[in-house]
Amino acid sequence: MIQHADTIVYDSAKIAGYRSDGRFDYNSQLGIAEFNPFRAFFEWLSDWIGRLLHTEQADTIATWLLVGFFVIAVLLVIYFVYRKRPELFIREKKRPALSYRMAEETIYGIDFEKDLNAALASGDFRAAIRLLYLQTLRFVADREWIDWQIYKTPTEYTFELKPAGLKPAFRLLTNHFLQVRYGNFRATREVYDAMCGLQDELRKGGHDEEHGQ
Repeated sequence: MIQHADTIVYDSAKIAGYRSDGRFDYNSQLGIAEFNPFRAFFEWLSDWIGRLLHTEQADTIATWLLVGFFVIAVLLVIYFVYRKRPELFIREKKRPALSYRMAEETIYGIDFEKDLNAALASGDFRAAIRLLYLQTLRFVADREWIDWQIYKTPTEYTFELKPAGLKPAFRLLTNHFLQVRYGNFRATREVYDAMCGLQDELRKGGHDEEHGQ
């Protein structure tokens, strides 16, 4: 009986080299790729654009569309935050939010009705808005809804106002005041009337509080 020589030789060095070479990692190629929802949406959008416009530049167009949507979304968020909290966007050196204290403006010793009538008669809505805001501060301070101090800022009062149910109206009134004073917003009759409506809402709330509602 003829015995054949064993021609199979196990070269451990070569085997180790193959294992470390990614080209021979067949198991990883057989694995299931992780689902990427953003990638799936991008591919769907690109395919839809390609079929709609009959163009080979669908990927590029889809990329710029997504960038545009993202930029618009960010701008909308900034816009809505600015409308709600304009003081957050006022540069410190231009707005003395910390230096604008009630030391500049007192809420006592002012004939608000007389001064408001004079400001409105002369069409000075900037002065009227300032006086209306100070009059509102006097109203809420007299009812001990805020602790009025000369070193506090308007924004601080929006956080400490009570009752809590009236905070939205007071915050919006304060925002109107800050927008005109610091945000280069025009002082108009419409802004003044809107603040009057908010002040009436606060006064009505004060009336309900006094009657236990």
